[in-house]
Amino acid sequence: MLPGTQLSRAYDKDVAGRADVYHFLNKTKDFVIDATTVELDEDYPLFQSIYRVTATDEDFANGDRLKYTIETQLSGPKRGANCFGVDPVSGVVSVNGEDSLDFDAGFHVFQLALRATDTKGLFCQGTLIIRVRNINDEKPQFEPFPLNLINVTEKMPVGEIIARVKATDRDEDSSITYSFKTQQEVFRLDPVTGIITLLKPLNLDKPNNSKVYPLEVEARDNGNHSSTYVFTVSVENVDEPISCDSSFSTGAGVSVSVPENTPASAPIYMILSRDPDLEQEVEFLILNSSVNATAYFNLDSHNGVISKTMEPLLDYETNPKHFQLVIAVRSREDLSVESCTGTITINIQNVNDESPILTYIPDAPINIYENLPVGTELVKLTATDRDIGDSVHYEFIDTPKEFSINEDSEVVTVAYPLDYEDVSTPKSWVLYFRAYDNERMHSTTGTLTVILQDVNDNRPQCSQDIYIIELPENIPVETLLVSLACTDKDGTVPNNNITYHLITDTFSNETFTLTNNELKIGPSHLDFDNAVFAGMHFKYTLFVRVSDEGNPVLSTMITVIVRVSRINELNPTGTTLAFTFSILENSPVDTLVGEITFTDADWPFNDVKYAIVGGNLGTPPKFYIEPDTGMIKLLDSLDREMQSQYKIAVRVTDLDNDALPDPIRQRSATAQVTVHVLNVNDEPPVCTPPHLETRIYSAMKTPFIQLNCSDRDSPQEHLSYSIVGGNTNNRFTLWRRDFGPPSLAATQNFQGDVFQGILAPETFQLLIEVTDELGGDTVSQLSTTTAVIIHVFPWSTTQPTPSTMTATTTITTSVLTKISYYWSPDNWIPAVLTLTGALFLTCLYAVAWCLFKDVPACWRLFPHCHKHQQKHPSITAGESGQVTRHGNLSSGDSNPNMKPSLLPGNHQLVVPDLFKKHLPFYIIVCFLG
Repeated sequence: MLPGTQLSRAYDKDVAGRADVYHFLNKTKDFVIDATTVELDEDYPLFQSIYRVTATDEDFANGDRLKYTIETQLSGPKRGANCFGVDPVSGVVSVNGEDSLDFDAGFHVFQLALRATDTKGLFCQGTLIIRVRNINDEKPQFEPFPLNLINVTEKMPVGEIIARVKATDRDEDSSITYSFKTQQEVFRLDPVTGIITLLKPLNLDKPNNSKVYPLEVEARDNGNHSSTYVFTVSVENVDEPISCDSSFSTGAGVSVSVPENTPASAPIYMILSRDPDLEQEVEFLILNSSVNATAYFNLDSHNGVISKTMEPLLDYETNPKHFQLVIAVRSREDLSVESCTGTITINIQNVNDESPILTYIPDAPINIYENLPVGTELVKLTATDRDIGDSVHYEFIDTPKEFSINEDSEVVTVAYPLDYEDVSTPKSWVLYFRAYDNERMHSTTGTLTVILQDVNDNRPQCSQDIYIIELPENIPVETLLVSLACTDKDGTVPNNNITYHLITDTFSNETFTLTNNELKIGPSHLDFDNAVFAGMHFKYTLFVRVSDEGNPVLSTMITVIVRVSRINELNPTGTTLAFTFSILENSPVDTLVGEITFTDADWPFNDVKYAIVGGNLGTPPKFYIEPDTGMIKLLDSLDREMQSQYKIAVRVTDLDNDALPDPIRQRSATAQVTVHVLNVNDEPPVCTPPHLETRIYSAMKTPFIQLNCSDRDSPQEHLSYSIVGGNTNNRFTLWRRDFGPPSLAATQNFQGDVFQGILAPETFQLLIEVTDELGGDTVSQLSTTTAVIIHVFPWSTTQPTPSTMTATTTITTSVLTKISYYWSPDNWIPAVLTLTGALFLTCLYAVAWCLFKDVPACWRLFPHCHKHQQKHPSITAGESGQVTRHGNLSSGDSNPNMKPSLLPGNHQLVVPDLFKKHLPFYIIVCFLG
C-alpha cells in the first residue's frame, strides 16, 4: 500500500472546521490524519520551492527561533529514496537532487514527516504527501542480438520468421512501433510485434542474391521519442548430400560371399554413388574394418571397386570367415559436405579337406568332490573337423562305471555316486577316450585323469541346543554362564576343526563375551533398568554359531536365553536438592505452589512417591504435596505479615523396584523446599488516634497538627493523603515534607474572615482519606478515613481558655454525597453578570462617598473620615498561640485580655462604644441620606 492511501474517514458536524480535533490515542509513525498533499512532475526543477512549512512560536518575541527538519521520508511503491530536503530556517521543501525523482524507477509517492523544533527542544510535527506525476521522458531501448548478427541458411522458406527486434520504454503506458529506416524488398517488419519475416528466397545459386544484408530498424514511442538499431543478416550456403545405392547405405549394408580360393586382384563388389552438385568429384574412403580386413581386400578411391589383394590367401580353416568394411562416400572439394556411409560384409566359403582335431584336453588332473550328484558335468572336450559337413563323435575306450561321455555333446559326467569315506571307491582314475568323424573315417585319442577329493559333509554336533539361564542384574562382570561342548564327525583337517561365534544384536553387543567355548558376562554389566530391555521382556536371546573349517563351512546354532531379574540399586535423584518457590499471600486453597521432580533410574522408571516430613507446622498444615506428581499445593490461607517464609522437608521414596518388594531396602532422598510468601495489598492504612481535635486562632498560618498514619504492607512514601470532606471554601490544606505523614495548615482564606469580623468561634470537621499503593494499581488500592475537628476562634483580646478535656463532639467518618440538578449557563454569562454587578457597586459607592463623606457617622466607611491612633504592641508568632499535637493552645501570651489588631501594622481605629451600639443605624442613614 502506497504512502498517502486513504484508509478511513470520520466526520462529526459538531467539530467540523476545528483544527486538530481528530488525533490517535496511541503513538504511531505509520499513519497520519489529514496530511497535506501536493503533486509535481517527475522532472520538477532542483531546489525550487514545493511547499513551505508554517509554524508559530509564542516565544518568538523573546528571541526563540524554529528549526525545520525532515524526520522520515518514505517512498512507494519502491522504498529507500531520498529526494527531498527542507530549508532549516525558511521551512521551504524542495527537490535536493540526492536521488533522482524518477517515476519510472518506482518512486510514485512520498510521505514526509516534517518537524519544527525550537531552541529548547519543543517541537510540532506534520505530514506532507507528495505525489509524482509521470511524463514521457524516456527513449526506447533495443535489446541487441549477440554480435549484432543473425545467421540464416539459403534454404529458409519464404514467410519464415527470421528474428524479432524488441525495444523497451521505461515510461508507463508507452507504446512502441517499429519500421525499417530504408525500404526492404527481401524482408518484412511487423510494426507492432517487431517480427522480421522473409519475403523472397535466399538461394545463393542465383548470382544476384547477396550473402549479407545490413538492416537498420527504428523504434518510436507515442511521445515521438525514437532510437535506431543496426544489425546484419548473414546467409549461409547449403550443399546437397551425396546419394548412394540404397542397398549399400541402409540397414546392415551389402553381404557378399566368396570362396576361399578366390584369386588375387579379382573384383568382389562395386559401390554405386553420385554427387548432385556440379563440378564435384566423389571420393571413397574406408572408415572402419574388422580385424585384418584391409590385408585381404583393396578399395579403389575413384570408382568404389573392392578387390582381393595379392597376399595372404583366403584359408577358411585358418583365417576369419567374415570380413566387414565400413565405407564413406564424400565430395573431394568440400570434405565438410554430408556423405553417405554403408557396410560391406564379405563371407568366406569353406572347402572340405580336413580331419578332426582335438582342440581342448585338460592338461592337469581333474579334481572332483565326493557326493556329486549323478549327471554332474566334469569336463567338456573340444574337437573340430575342418571339413564342411563333417561332425565329431566321442567314446571311452575302456568304459568305467563311475563316469560316462556323451557321444555328440562332448561332455563327461558322473555316472555313479561317489563317497570318499567308502573304501570300495577309488581315489583316482585315468580315462581313455576317442574322437572320430562321420563313418569313423578319421579319429584321434586322448586321456583324462580324475582325482576324488573329500568334502566337508558333516555338521558339528553339540550336547545341548538351547540353554535358559536366570541371573540378577547386579551379577559381576566375567561371570561364566555356560561352557559349550561340541564335536565334528569329519576325520580330516580342517573339516573337523570347530570354532565358536557369538551372534548378538546391537543392544547386547557389549554385554556378553564368548571366548573359545565359554560364554561370560562383560565387558558391560547386566542392566535391567532400560526401556528397550523392557520391550524385550527383560531377557537376552543369544545365538552361538558352531562351525567347522571345511569348504563349504557347516555350522550348528545354539540358543542361549538369559533372563534378568531386577535389583533396587539407585536412589531417586533430582535436578537439585533445594527448591525455591513463591506464592501470593492471598492465593486460595489448592493453589499450586511449585513442583519438585525426582527421577529414579531403576525400572520401572520414576516410580516414586513424595511426602512432606518436616517444616509443615500448624493445624491444619499450610501445604500438602501430591504423592504421585510432587506438586506442592496450598492447604491453608497465608498471611505474609505473620510469616513471610516457610521451609519444608520432602522425602522422595522409590516404589516396587524389586522382584520381591522389601520396604527395608527401599531407597529414598530428601529435598529442602523454601516457599516465599509474596506481599499482596490486603491491609488498609491505620491512623493513630482514629480522630484528632484541636483549637486554633483564625490568624494561624503555620502547620498546627500532624497526622500519624501507617500501613503494614506499604511504606510511608506509598501513602497518599487528601481532604475529602468538611473543607469549606478550602480553608485548610495538607502540608507534607519529604515522605513523612503530612500536617494540617490553614490557607489564607482565614485572613478574609478577620476583615469581615469573626465575632464567635467556628468549628470545622475535616474528613481526610489515606490511600496506600501510591502510583500502583488503583484496583488494589485500599484506603481509610480519619476525622480532624478544628475549633477556630476569632483573634480578640479574650483568648480561649486552654482545655485538656476530651472533646465530646460527635465525630463522623462518613462521606455524604448529594446530587444536585442545576442549570449550567455558558461561560460568558457569569462573567457578564459579575462585571455588571461590580460596575453597579462601584457607581453606588461613588455616589454615597460624594453625599456622605463629610458626615461624622460615615467616616469609618470613607477615606476622609477622622482617625485616632493608639499605640498597641504587635503580636508575634509566639503570641498568636502555637498548637500542640494534642490540639491545645499554647499559653505564651502574657496579657490574656489583649485583643489582636484588626488591620496589619501597629495601628487601629478607636471606635467609641456608643458608636458601636448605633452602628447599624448610621449605616442605614449613610445609604438612605
